[in-house]
Amino acid sequence: MADPCRRSILSQLIDSEETTVTINTLLDHISPENPPPKTTATHADSLPIDVHHIHLPTLEDVNLIEYNPHTMMIRYNPNERVERMLRFVTEELE
Repeated sequence: MADPCRRSILSQLIDSEETTVTINTLLDHISPENPPPKTTATHADSLPIDVHHIHLPTLEDVNLIEYNPHTMMIRYNPNERVERMLRFVTEELE
């Protein structure tokens, strides 16, 4: 929950009417927030790479999503506790 990009990913997945989404669909709805320091490319250019190699695997490691890197399909694993926390963070702290 500390990372704004992961919060954005989870929000998009929770709000999606689809059970699975492609990484491209997800990327269309994520804004490039909080660019990393000292980057050679623009954050918008590095966002797809970061999402694919960092954010989605991290969310999968904690069992919040299922991610198939070959098909680039993502499925959210519903978690009421995480959803309540995400609502609190986005409504009260952002």
